Amino acid sequence: MDPSQYPVLGIYRNDTEADFHIYLELIPEEVVLSPGHEIELLAKPSPDLLPLTVCLDGDGLQIFAHKDFDPDWHVRFQGRVIKVGSPTVLSDLE
Repeated sequence: MDPSQYPVLGIYRNDTEADFHIYLELIPEEVVLSPGHEIELLAKPSPDLLPLTVCLDGDGLQIFAHKDFDPDWHVRFQGRVIKVGSPTVLSDLE
């Protein structure tokens, strides 16, 4: 399945005045949203993906899949689908 067809698991927007981090799982996958940035979080469908657990972290959110060990995380940002890395700094992609 092409990642552009992955379901949207959440929409996140940074309405603060500082960078906002979204940490995915315990492995070093991270998305850094600058003020005003908005993303759609995508992942490959899996019977073990949902429900997600979302926890507040000091400078953002930590997101965990239900039982899926390593979801194929992507984000849609400004119409582009991007594989999440360590880290994915969205301001570098504008």
